[in-house]
Amino acid sequence: MAGAAGTRAGGRAPETWQGGHAPAIWLGGRFRLDKLITAGGSGTRTTAGGLSVWKATDELLCRPVTVHLLPAGVPVPPHVVQAVRSAARVSDPRLAAIYDTDFAAGRPYIVSEWAPGTHLEDLVLSGLTHPALAAAMIADAADALAVAHRARRPHLRLTPRSLRWDPGCGLKITGLGLDAALYGAAVDPAAAGPVAADTTALARMLYALLTGYWPGEEATALPPAPRHKGQVCTPRQVRAGVPAVLDAITYRALRGQAPDAPLRAQTPAGLAMALRRVQRPSHRLDRPEDGPAPRRHPRHARARASFGHRTTLLRPAV
Repeated sequence: MAGAAGTRAGGRAPETWQGGHAPAIWLGGRFRLDKLITAGGSGTRTTAGGLSVWKATDELLCRPVTVHLLPAGVPVPPHVVQAVRSAARVSDPRLAAIYDTDFAAGRPYIVSEWAPGTHLEDLVLSGLTHPALAAAMIADAADALAVAHRARRPHLRLTPRSLRWDPGCGLKITGLGLDAALYGAAVDPAAAGPVAADTTALARMLYALLTGYWPGEEATALPPAPRHKGQVCTPRQVRAGVPAVLDAITYRALRGQAPDAPLRAQTPAGLAMALRRVQRPSHRLDRPEDGPAPRRHPRHARARASFGHRTTLLRPAV
């Protein structure tokens, strides 16, 4: 998973990119840096001052990728190398994959999957989602992190910008292990435990999708959740129409409790199970707008029909 470091043009990465007039910068003779996403100076002491994130193009496979460009001339810290290697072993379509690395001191970089869509922060700011969609999104995210935890690779830095949603591609979680190694863990794993910490972060995202407010202590673009006597108000106290069962699951997970009564531990798998238990798939037959559907033989109607999928909330299964 290592490539030869190098550029076709230019030395240091430019701080801005102006309409394609700056000379193209290449890494490993394959990855072309296209757009600066975030500049350096926000990393840990071992990576601050030169860490930047780019949208790039993999010219070999003709696909967009994300490139973390690490400080030039500085050895990559061992914990970053270990985090990248551990994350690369986790395989789930909902987790942004790591494609390539080069840890040479000249210009170290990490190439990962480009996640399309809107991150949760902008998604919430643009308008509240339906509770059923919010539950389905977080259930998918929790399932994906359960896979990562079984591989002993927690995220540890789940923020509203870690989760992206695209109507066509679905959900994607970015920065598994990598964000915590580069920027420092957003939680104290010794205090909360990595499994419980990731579950609480997922519950915060569910709360935000249901209410439009962020219940955590960290600063985000979302308004802080209302509080009463020092405690975050429940989703139903903030927004009318939140199903009672979702209110209970969310609030229990936020308080560090198992999200459903039969469960004994607060884990991503447990949160996913609790959310799946209150959902069921339903189908709507899509009809052409310009006229009635043609008559079909009953034996073939089921195979030829086009179905749209949606999710409805139920009472918890007994």
